[in-house]
Amino acid sequence: MEKLLIIILNAVLVSTIMCLADRVNNHIHIFIKRSFCMHCGHILHWYDLIPILSALLTHARCRYCHRTYGMHYAYFELVGMLVGSYLFSDTLAWITAYLLLFLALEDWHTERIHADILIPYIVYLFIHSWSDPKILTTCTVMIISLFLVYYRQAMGSGDIPVLLLITLTTTAQSFPLTLLLASISALLYLVKHHVQRLPFVPFLYFGWLSIILIEKIVTSMTS
Repeated sequence: MEKLLIIILNAVLVSTIMCLADRVNNHIHIFIKRSFCMHCGHILHWYDLIPILSALLTHARCRYCHRTYGMHYAYFELVGMLVGSYLFSDTLAWITAYLLLFLALEDWHTERIHADILIPYIVYLFIHSWSDPKILTTCTVMIISLFLVYYRQAMGSGDIPVLLLITLTTTAQSFPLTLLLASISALLYLVKHHVQRLPFVPFLYFGWLSIILIEKIVTSMTS
């Protein structure tokens, strides 16, 4: 029963975060009204909002105007539900995964993020890890990031809190692997789609999440 509740909780959280990201990306006030169809504006009922199931039953179409909203919602909810449930026992990784998911969705659509929402969490992690050697790494990353943002203008200022959060939630060995995987995946995307620039937070999130999951799977297999 407990595992079922955890699965339901994570499915609802992923669905909620995707809804929040959609509203922010479309400049819609978060608390303006209940969930509604982005095409016809019809208020959605509770049975239209069941994670995964509602999208599958309606073939990802609005019940009222029959416009499609994309099956990717169901895919994201399914993957997010599984990953969130797997990370649930590690509170810091679980919280970090959802924060980065929201910022990754926002960055992908607008190439701007509300990185300031990370500041209280980063301060907490910084204090919590004060005696940990990773604090030195965090300070180094901050200095290099400030140089790249304000002197070289090679990255956006919103990337700094994201990099600090990743530094504080990874080990000294996994942090460079996270950056390497994020950079390789971003480079492959650039080459495949022939674009000149791209939002980097989604790739940082992909790199961080991949390394975290690999570490946990390896640990569980060897323990």
